[in-house]
Amino acid sequence: MPLSYVNYNPLIEDSAGERCGSGSGTVMFDMHVHSVYSNDSINEVRTIVRAWEKTGILPLVCDHDSIKGSQKVYEAIREIEPDIPEIWAEEILTADGEIIGAFLNEEISPGLGADETLDIIQEQGALSIVPHPFCTYRTTAIDRRVLERIGDRIDIIEGYNARTPDARENSMGRTFAKKNGKPISAGSDAHTPVELARNYIIIKEFGNPSELIRNIRDGEILFTPAPAEVHEFTILFKKMRRENNIQGSFNKNIDILIQVAGIANP
Repeated sequence: MPLSYVNYNPLIEDSAGERCGSGSGTVMFDMHVHSVYSNDSINEVRTIVRAWEKTGILPLVCDHDSIKGSQKVYEAIREIEPDIPEIWAEEILTADGEIIGAFLNEEISPGLGADETLDIIQEQGALSIVPHPFCTYRTTAIDRRVLERIGDRIDIIEGYNARTPDARENSMGRTFAKKNGKPISAGSDAHTPVELARNYIIIKEFGNPSELIRNIRDGEILFTPAPAEVHEFTILFKKMRRENNIQGSFNKNIDILIQVAGIANP
């Protein structure tokens, strides 16, 4: 599999002209994106910003146990559009599985229980999102018994995750959200450039957490499952990094990983 497949996106590279939009007073929002500050993503900050510039799709950058990617991305975006709200976010691996905090003020440490993590998110005036809640492909999805217990405390349930291979599991998330009266989000969960700008929810413009919660209830979702190749790429690179004790992001070690994995890099 050529590296060029996951590292190239015609929606970003081939788009011409000014940034397009979803319409007056609305925003297209991909509510789950990773940057190189996640150790399994090759999305450079400049690539994510370029995707927004070309398509108008705003990214919720929520790296694994880090807010650095969201800080860098929104610093760049707000230099161009100062009226866009600053959204620091993090996908936190709690002792009970992953929870996203959005509109954070500071980074939250991983490894805490889900209840304590939610306490900290709420203390920061931020929003909690449960990503891929019923995905069996991942070992980091939230424990279902814990989800049932804390369901009333969660702000948003991710009902469409492009990297969840089984569509039925996305559907289970939407059913859970409806049962608990929670709004749903949609996200690419992009770890590679080819996944950017393909999944989003169209909502009214928002400037703070309460406006986002209110507006996504009436959102229009555009969803395309990720191609199988991106899963293969991530699995292979994680394996190579583990076996060769390579630390840091993929991009810092891309040449070493390619050489070890035997992946073509035209």
